[in-house]
Amino acid sequence: MMIFSSNLLCLSVGADSVLSVNYGTNSGFGQDSFPQIVLGMPKGEGSSVGSKDVLSLGKSGDITLAFVDEIVVDGPGYDLVVFENPFLIGGDSNNIYCEVAFVEIGNEESLFIPYPFEYDSTIHPVGNPLRYNGLAGVWPVNSKNGIPDPRNPDSSGGDFFDLALVGLENARFVRIIDAGDSIYDGGWSLPPTAGFDLDAIVAINWTDANNPFIVKDAFAISKTEIVVQFSKSLANNTFFSLEYFQLNANSLEIGDEIFISDSTTIIIILNKTPPLDDKMPVLTVCQNIESKTGENLLNGYDKQIRISDNYYSYTNNLRIIAYPNPSFCDVTFLVNIEYRKPYRIDIFNIAGQKIWEINADYDEVIWNTCNESGNKVAAGCYICKLSTGGKNAFCKILLFK
Repeated sequence: MMIFSSNLLCLSVGADSVLSVNYGTNSGFGQDSFPQIVLGMPKGEGSSVGSKDVLSLGKSGDITLAFVDEIVVDGPGYDLVVFENPFLIGGDSNNIYCEVAFVEIGNEESLFIPYPFEYDSTIHPVGNPLRYNGLAGVWPVNSKNGIPDPRNPDSSGGDFFDLALVGLENARFVRIIDAGDSIYDGGWSLPPTAGFDLDAIVAINWTDANNPFIVKDAFAISKTEIVVQFSKSLANNTFFSLEYFQLNANSLEIGDEIFISDSTTIIIILNKTPPLDDKMPVLTVCQNIESKTGENLLNGYDKQIRISDNYYSYTNNLRIIAYPNPSFCDVTFLVNIEYRKPYRIDIFNIAGQKIWEINADYDEVIWNTCNESGNKVAAGCYICKLSTGGKNAFCKILLFK
């Protein structure tokens, strides 16, 4: 059986297009390669020297970039990172040559929410990045063409931002505004600056704008088995963690397990039957589930699922689930039928030949992947048919050897 954990590397996504740009004084550098120079992944040169693969906005200049095919979503940790080209002065990690900018974000071209920032004049020297919390252009950039991973604040450098801080679940547009002389008017003291130099803006948590990765359905097929179906195929090697789910607002426990059923479905196997009361149990699926491509649940999902002795009564929802699937060993079938109502399971190969059947009246059946003669069947695709009360339900099984 295939058990999932949460060790997952997601790819990041760079901005797709430039909506507008307004240059300030001392701008000009990088314009010959615009707009490609600010799209895609950062091209940092490390902490010793600033990258030249940047666009200089000049003093008080601004630029607005858009995420078109994928949109930024509020997921685990930071959701967005802005890369400029600061570098250490004299190799001193507490003294950085930085040209800072304000960051604004939004879902509409004309409506932006500014990120809050703080300035602490008691922190010295003026190049100490801790003076400028919440501004972009502060931390040197180590990530170049995706290495190291630009979403990792411990290794990539850059300035990280969380959508939750401005109360947004998702965003399409990011605006960068060079702080310019307004900082000096506020009494700030900065190293000499010629304006913010934008390298790249990268989404850490994101989803397909037209086909978001969301929970489509969740239902119980026994008192301890819960099926969760997603809106589209889960990528290969997708990992899940028990911490992504809660039952009646309580975390799942050690001993509970998560298995894959098919490309869009997982099964949660509870170690023990949850306590029942007058309220139907509620399964909560959190936003933190990510696919291999970096997509996230666009919104949180709460769904009431029925885990009680009468769950069998939902004959309109006749279902059969197989796990693990694909499988290298025995396959377990979970069925949703009326309580103790007889049913039959038939298994067919892709030529339509029936190779195995069983009659039962309980909710779980194990197939040892043998045919009716007791011989192990070959690797391949098989169709399972559940029949009861004149109704049928089907599932597909993929066997590996």
